[in-house]
Amino acid sequence: MIRPIHSIARDRLATAPSRTMTVQTALTHFENLQVDDLITPCLLVCPEVVERNLRSMIAIAGSAERLRPHVKTHKCPQIVQLAVRLGVRKHKCATLAEAELLAEHALDILVAYPQVGPAVSRFVDLVSRYPHRKFSTVVDAIQPAQALSDQAQLRGAVVDVLIEVDPGMHRTGIELGQPLIELARQLIKLPGIRLSGLHLYDGHHHQADLVQRTTAVESMMGEVLKLVRLMQQEDLPVDQLVCGGTPTFPVLAKWFAGEAPKRLPLLELSPGTCVLSDYNYGRDYPDVSGICSAAILLTRVISKPAADLVTVDLGYKAISADPPAGRRCHFLDIPDAQEVRHNEEHLVVRTAQAAQLQIGQVLRVLPAHICPTVALHDRMFTVDQGSITAQWPILRHRLYG
Repeated sequence: MIRPIHSIARDRLATAPSRTMTVQTALTHFENLQVDDLITPCLLVCPEVVERNLRSMIAIAGSAERLRPHVKTHKCPQIVQLAVRLGVRKHKCATLAEAELLAEHALDILVAYPQVGPAVSRFVDLVSRYPHRKFSTVVDAIQPAQALSDQAQLRGAVVDVLIEVDPGMHRTGIELGQPLIELARQLIKLPGIRLSGLHLYDGHHHQADLVQRTTAVESMMGEVLKLVRLMQQEDLPVDQLVCGGTPTFPVLAKWFAGEAPKRLPLLELSPGTCVLSDYNYGRDYPDVSGICSAAILLTRVISKPAADLVTVDLGYKAISADPPAGRRCHFLDIPDAQEVRHNEEHLVVRTAQAAQLQIGQVLRVLPAHICPTVALHDRMFTVDQGSITAQWPILRHRLYG
């Protein structure tokens, strides 16, 4: 059993702002844990909260038909199956290994990542291997599209593609305007290629202030809408528009509802993080209603090098190191903990509660960034009322075959 220092966290919460509701949820669903036999560090998930998050995502989107969640966050077949049972038939991924995982359970799979080099033939191979699944991918230039066309013709296949739009993030994609229209004109002439719409990721719109985020997203979508009209005037296919991360998909859902009377492509919202959520998103985006932290990490105290320091076994091989040092996690049981040093297998923190902690004691941690944290583990342990009930596998490799 975890040593009962929960009152420390609860006392801290009593004076904390409401944005720590994600912490309260984690305390509620991951208390009285029976984990003496679990080797740490390890990842725990509460299926009840996962399902609740998925239902909230569907409600925000407006329907399951308008939701295309990104599998990158969890990479877990059981969570895909749960989404499918709730009516979510379309999914999004980044790697071919994720696409193959999805092909075993989902009907419609978008690989939202440019296919280049040997990935082109492997993607078309997936299309051929799963004829009863719909696969699509993205392009932002004619060269990879031509390579897809060549491979599709060799196999007698037809590949659905979406044009990758750069909405201002400047990572991948083509800017809105005439170059995009010209690419669409070229794509519809390629044999074995079927243009179906547009994909964009607006990850640069992560404003914590909802009004600012809404203004930015609506301005962006105004430009997208102008482009859609131009494509429609030329009868260029634009049947679907896939967009939206966790911070923006509620804004996009409301925008789409307001534009619904107009002739628009089907809007498919593709958030990922909110399936499990994490400390940073719970803190920064409380407006994404109904989303709670569904996963935590367990770690053990392995040393007490000073009166106010403790070392735990939560190195950056077990929790994502992509947030800046000092801001990678939140300790539920010692919420005053400050990260001092982070190494491959060690995390040293400073806390006023150090004297109360014992070597070997289990502590609960919310990661700042859940998606890359999950990718560091090969399984997640499911929790129900404090008991470990199952192990769900996590896909760790990037390529299939």
